[in-house]
Amino acid sequence: MSKGLKQKTFIGFLWLFAGSSTQTILQVIVLSILARLVVPAEFGVISIATVFIGFSRIFSQLGMGAAIVQKKVVTTCHIRTAFTTSLVIGTFFCVLIQVFANQIAVYFEIQELALVLKLISSIFIIDSFITISQALLQRKMRMKYFALTELISYAIGFGALGIVLAFYGYGVYALVFAYILQAIIRAIILSFFEPHSIIPYFNKKSFKDLFFYGSGQTIAKIANYVAGQGDNLIVGKMLTASDLGFYSRAFQLMVAPVNLIGQSLNIVLFPALASVQTDMKKVKNAFYKSTQLVAYASLIISGILIVNAREVVLILLGENWLQVVVPFQILAVGTIFRMSYKISDSLIKALGDVHRRAIVQIVYAICVFSFSYIGHFWGIKGVALGIFAAIFLNFVFMTHLSLLQFKDYWIKFILLYIKPLILSLVVFAFAYFTLSSLRLLALNIIITEILYLFIVFGFLIIVILWFKNTLGISNEVNLVLKKIKSKR
Repeated sequence: MSKGLKQKTFIGFLWLFAGSSTQTILQVIVLSILARLVVPAEFGVISIATVFIGFSRIFSQLGMGAAIVQKKVVTTCHIRTAFTTSLVIGTFFCVLIQVFANQIAVYFEIQELALVLKLISSIFIIDSFITISQALLQRKMRMKYFALTELISYAIGFGALGIVLAFYGYGVYALVFAYILQAIIRAIILSFFEPHSIIPYFNKKSFKDLFFYGSGQTIAKIANYVAGQGDNLIVGKMLTASDLGFYSRAFQLMVAPVNLIGQSLNIVLFPALASVQTDMKKVKNAFYKSTQLVAYASLIISGILIVNAREVVLILLGENWLQVVVPFQILAVGTIFRMSYKISDSLIKALGDVHRRAIVQIVYAICVFSFSYIGHFWGIKGVALGIFAAIFLNFVFMTHLSLLQFKDYWIKFILLYIKPLILSLVVFAFAYFTLSSLRLLALNIIITEILYLFIVFGFLIIVILWFKNTLGISNEVNLVLKKIKSKR
């Protein structure tokens, strides 16, 4: 990448990382409050509802947003045609959910699910008004507004309305109305930052320009979404709503660091790589460097979370949620693979190889359903192990597809993980020794956790600063230090 694009990408990542970090902290606080006001079974109901809503959401967008980001030249006709397509399909799926909500509730044997689905399906129409605005922000790499939108909408939707309604005993409907308000606030803010015409218009040629890429993107997203929710469907059907509540909280705790780093990098890398898609040397260098940086972050985070999983669950969720500990630890081990395949995902989307990506995601979805079903015989711990295996295979498949783009070999890719693995093992050993020592002091659990994080992250910062050249991250560390100094 050019120096200007590198800087723009890095600044965009910092904005997304800062926004995601703040939102993650907020989510942790909100989740810890809601976990004490909403019972696991009610979390299970909303988990099933969001599976169907999220799945239908993908169809309603038809990959139009991603096509707008990836396409080299975008006209007003493309934008208006993409919006009209999203609006029509979004309305169709809203009506579809209204019609079949009762049948879905009967299938899962959860009567309350019908009304929940009918209410939350309004998000389809709301999202139709923001798909293109969101894509234009991403295309222009205006990540500051992207991050602020997500943070503000979550704070108002869940941080305010969700908690208030849960406090007054609305149960699962506190979560439903929180989702709806979050979508409305997001639509208002995005429409303000990146307005476009909402007068319906359709151009056949513009639709064809976007549809080839968009169709591949849609198939891949459907398969990926099915894979991402397949475990919830298996647990919801084969086990109990309470089991699903426990499992979904373990999963949410695990994906927090993934969203914090992997998702932020995915959002900013896609438009950055798409802008230089014809220069394979630049694309390759950016891919390898991003992969190694993500390896450092994900392996270290995994080690720290695995060691103090019990404390995390007790502080954030309470004693009633201790069944979450082991599934959370199992899923945390797979953080490296989940984060890494997001880098490959950005690469493949940017280069336009979306149909082979779709095939890989279909295989991944099959693995998730198969392994989750096998694992459910051993409860939610078995499901977590099955998901770990599926995530690992998806990582292997997506990495192989990425290496095919460069005609490169696995050995070079594997070598990128040697230094991150060594550093993470050192941090893991130090973290384990630190927490074991602190537990012997029998301090208050919150004080123990604060001391643990302070000591471990302090140790990590010292190691990174001292060995930055050896670790091969001196440029990145120096750039961050420079940014910090410039803010003073």
